[in-house]
Amino acid sequence: MSEFVQQLPALIGVLIGAAGSYLVTSVNERARWRREQSRRWDPARLQAYVDYGNAVKKVFHLAARIAAYRGLHTQMSPLASGEGQALLEAAAQERTAKWETVLLLGDPATIAAARAWHVSVWRLEHFAKGNAQGTEQWNAAVAEAGVKRQRYYEAARRDLGIGGVPPSGSWSIATAGHEPEFGGP
Repeated sequence: MSEFVQQLPALIGVLIGAAGSYLVTSVNERARWRREQSRRWDPARLQAYVDYGNAVKKVFHLAARIAAYRGLHTQMSPLASGEGQALLEAAAQERTAKWETVLLLGDPATIAAARAWHVSVWRLEHFAKGNAQGTEQWNAAVAEAGVKRQRYYEAARRDLGIGGVPPSGSWSIATAGHEPEFGGP
């Protein structure tokens, strides 16, 4: 028995060493697996975010062109409501399809930001469909969509590990002696 007691510290040392080795290996393997998963899904997530952003912007532009036809938006060429509604519906269906990929691959913060942007552009669709009116309300809805767009891109870039995003801005062409304006989606 005394021989066993004498070897007990060595046995305990071997057990502690084995447990430590197992823990270190386990932690390293988990970290490696996370890196591999990130490498595997980051390109798909990036593409999902880009495709969804383009689809939402397409809906925005069509809604703005129809709103220009209704006299609400001055910075885009007008699109007659009859012709525009079919295009708007097709763009909304495309956005819905792209949304599914964002739901599948996106992180919770980006999904929430994408949903908020979607809702703000959906409000613009109501103007395009004639369900809402008023230039002030339109301008407020456009400004809100710009803020939500900015938040979406910030969340997406954060999820992808990319730095910040410059402020959002609308693009208007300078007219006789005026500088371009920036502000909005």
